[in-house]
Amino acid sequence: MLGGLINRRLTRRARSRAVLALVGALNALDYRSVSELLSPDAVMVDVLGRRIAGRDRILASDRAFREQADSPQMTVGTLDHSQGDVLVRGHMDSPMPEIDGKVLWRVGFDGARISRIEIIRPGDLMSAPLFAAQAEASAAIC
Repeated sequence: MLGGLINRRLTRRARSRAVLALVGALNALDYRSVSELLSPDAVMVDVLGRRIAGRDRILASDRAFREQADSPQMTVGTLDHSQGDVLVRGHMDSPMPEIDGKVLWRVGFDGARISRIEIIRPGDLMSAPLFAAQAEASAAIC
């Protein structure tokens, strides 16, 4: 029984490290490291169901978002574990009021790689999937 508890604690620790590494890499615009942390079929989705599917699309969308939004930085407040996922409570720091504010992520894994990021933000704040949806809509109009 003690072995199971130790293994579970190590798994949690590894998942926490992966989430913190992802946040650090995104903040540093280190997309090579982000790519190594995400599964190829990773999905990023917000509470309204807007989604970015696939690692390459997530990387491109995040890069465009951060470049156009003066490189906002996520600060992690707490990490909690629930049913194999990591719940991340934090704050997106930005001089832009439509970005600056609370953020909650639920991060899922496929093995050692992050496979799903669910983003929960207050309705008046920008999320990466919302940004991607707006960019796609603008491109379709042009």
